[in-house]
Amino acid sequence: MAYSIYSDLSPYRDTGTLCVYAGTSASKAVEVVDLILAEFHKLKQESLTAEELTRAKDQVKGNILMGLESSSSRMANLARQEMYFKQFFTVDEVIARINEVEAAQVQAMAQRLFDPERIAVTLLGRLDGVKLKRDRLVC
Repeated sequence: MAYSIYSDLSPYRDTGTLCVYAGTSASKAVEVVDLILAEFHKLKQESLTAEELTRAKDQVKGNILMGLESSSSRMANLARQEMYFKQFFTVDEVIARINEVEAAQVQAMAQRLFDPERIAVTLLGRLDGVKLKRDRLVC
């Protein structure tokens, strides 16, 4: 019966992050941020090519399969599925869903998520006076 008490717990269900990591010198940091934001803008405005979509799907599928090699990753995945979906999906089901994704869906999601008001940037390291203002985070 304890299960029913916790069955509605869904921590972080309505949150998430999309992280882009880049390593560069302080002198190129703002340029790198600008390039990333330009890619976000491009995703919002243009549909992915078939080749880009295939590469992205292959990357995601590869990451999923690599995650199966660690028992802690497998257990974390099962916990996430229980919290978010209240059911478990096999690897084949997940791969099939990834294969169903279309370029137009990616573009629609980019348009929804890449809102300049919601973008945050963290710069770490010896920044030597690098300054980045919010009005620069336009995509």
